[in-house]
Amino acid sequence: MANAHIPVEFNKDDDELKCHPSQSGSTATPTLFENQNNSKVFCAQFFEDQLHQDDDEFDELNQQLNQVLLNDQFKPSLTQAFTADMSSYLSHEKLTKNSRKMQLEYQNATLREKEFVFNTYIKNDIENFSLDKYKHYILEKIIEVGPPSHKNLILDRIYNQIHKLIKDLYACKVMQKGLEIMICNPKDSQEQLENYLFFIHQDNAQMKKIYVDKIANQIIQKSLEILEGNNLLKLLQILSKYILNNNKEKFELSTDQYGCLIVNKIIDIYPKQFDVQTKTICNNIIVRAIENCSCLTRRQYANYIIQQILEKGQEVHKRLLMDQYLIKDFISMSMDKYGSNVAEKAIIYAGPQWRLKLWEDEVSISESSFKKLINDQFANYPVQRLFEYLEQQQRNEFIALLNKLHENNQLNNHGQIVMKFAQTNYSVKRYTQKIVQAELNKQSKNQDKNNTKNKQQKNQKQQINQQIPQYQQQQQQQQYQQYQQYQQLNQQQMQQMLLNQQQQFKSFDQQSYQAAVMQQMLFFQQQQQHLLAQMPQFYNQDANYMPYPIMSQEQQMMMLRWIQQQQQLCNSNIKFQNEQQK
Repeated sequence: MANAHIPVEFNKDDDELKCHPSQSGSTATPTLFENQNNSKVFCAQFFEDQLHQDDDEFDELNQQLNQVLLNDQFKPSLTQAFTADMSSYLSHEKLTKNSRKMQLEYQNATLREKEFVFNTYIKNDIENFSLDKYKHYILEKIIEVGPPSHKNLILDRIYNQIHKLIKDLYACKVMQKGLEIMICNPKDSQEQLENYLFFIHQDNAQMKKIYVDKIANQIIQKSLEILEGNNLLKLLQILSKYILNNNKEKFELSTDQYGCLIVNKIIDIYPKQFDVQTKTICNNIIVRAIENCSCLTRRQYANYIIQQILEKGQEVHKRLLMDQYLIKDFISMSMDKYGSNVAEKAIIYAGPQWRLKLWEDEVSISESSFKKLINDQFANYPVQRLFEYLEQQQRNEFIALLNKLHENNQLNNHGQIVMKFAQTNYSVKRYTQKIVQAELNKQSKNQDKNNTKNKQQKNQKQQINQQIPQYQQQQQQQQYQQYQQYQQLNQQQMQQMLLNQQQQFKSFDQQSYQAAVMQQMLFFQQQQQHLLAQMPQFYNQDANYMPYPIMSQEQQMMMLRWIQQQQQLCNSNIKFQNEQQK
């Protein structure tokens, strides 16, 4: 008997293993099943090794965190900000954001956190921080709000290299901030302040270079602004030698591009001084500048000193400068390239009397001088400014002179510009004056209307107030007349009722007599209530009417009559009850 057909099983384990590369003679890498170390891969020892390795890494992390002084009061935000900024600079935006973030985080951080950040990131790199465009703000913040030890360390490191760092823009800002803080709290940084004062009070060639340096002279200006007493006096004595004064070195600050800024600062601080010696030195420097103004106004940088006196100087110095020097030198000064700027400032900051004197004595004194000014390439600008500030009468004279020169064809291109400016400014000024006058007229009319309305309203109120008491008097008289009429009627009715009752009592028997008595009692009560309702203003003294003590005589008489009437009613009632009992 033939064997039954058994189908082939393709997924049999034996056939599957036969297909591996090791059994087929292939050179491919052995599989996991053929690996000789496959017993180690899945054994428990492998997992234990992995766990031990993870524990070692965790211990290392804990040691790192302990080095960072992690505790309950620690704020990692400051450390994160410094780490993010120090790691790499990706863009300008990130630099500015991180710098501000570090300043804010430092201001709100704890003392231990400040200690860690300062020792880790800043202490060994202070010079580079001061030279960096954004990092120098961190030093300024530490100087401002940091511990005194950190502040003093930064100042020591910077002032030890001051000759090198003072000419850098960012390091110079750190020095200025340090100077401000030292002056505010001299006891915290006494040694550092003495070192800086020793440096600033030196008088040598190296300091002269600092006076005229673009960046370094800023700390000289800051020193003039902040220092006081003898410290300021010593600095002014040194600077005074080199400002419009004969010196052996022939070194002049007033004509230098940056040295003139120091002179301007002295003019600025003069009114703030109370010490006699410092005020005297400042005054001497300003007076020397005024006496040499004819030379200074024609210099490229020194003319700013004269402009500073005109803008921010004291009134005594302004008057001396303008009355004694500038008004006489106005024409020649206006025709200079740099002097024309001073001439414009003099016209702006001078008073109307000085402008009138300038117009009459210098500008319009002759046709030739006027022609010279308006046709000059530089002088035409101060002349335009003068026309703008003159009064109406002088402006008319100015226009007349211009028209005369124009008719004679004596105006060049600059003169034509002056003429156009004068005509447009003249018409605009007149137009604005008309508008202003119209507005003033409108305001005055509105005020008159408001005044008339207010008067009418007051008169109406007075009339109403006068009519009110008249109306009240009429109303009171009507009430009095009504009361008198009512009183007469009541008396007549009472008499008739009494007569009728007496007649009825005689004819009625005992029962009818008692009924009549009850009716009489009710009648008396009704009459009394009726009287009370008729005259509440007298009995109850209502708030709408006058109280009894301030009544007129007529009202008091009315009150007495009403009381008497009540008494009569009561007496008649009592008599009636007595008769009933009998």
